[in-house]
Amino acid sequence: MSLAQVTTRDSEWMYGLGSFDDAHALADYNPWDHADLLGAPVVTNPTLPGRMVAAYSARRHVIFLRPNTPYAVERCALAHELVHFEHRDRGTTNSQEDRADRISTLRLIRPRRLMEAAQLSEDIGAMAIELCVTEKVMRLYARMVRNGTLPGGH
Repeated sequence: MSLAQVTTRDSEWMYGLGSFDDAHALADYNPWDHADLLGAPVVTNPTLPGRMVAAYSARRHVIFLRPNTPYAVERCALAHELVHFEHRDRGTTNSQEDRADRISTLRLIRPRRLMEAAQLSEDIGAMAIELCVTEKVMRLYARMVRNGTLPGGH
């Protein structure tokens, strides 16, 4: 099944696939479900170098995750690596990393959920906890808002 077929069929039930329209009936983005839909093998690997928590191997066409990583960190890392998987990135360039950061952030932060979290606290760390994302992802989303680069005028 091609990526276009997956995103067209499944955009009807999961936020961030196919579009970023925040319809009420959509489930929140789940990178593990997305990996299953894409047929992306996700394998734990305790030998990832340094502080790396996830990596996409183009040669093996597999995503590696460090075991025992905090949930929000793993969720964000897997979302990021799935973008590399979808684009079959080879090597690492700044443009590939920026694209993976941007797309994964848009999938992970749903505008409606962000508004709900902002009603509880204006603290970016507290909002990150509420949304199960890292502060890095929250800061990128805030920068995209400031720069006017969110799709659809969110």
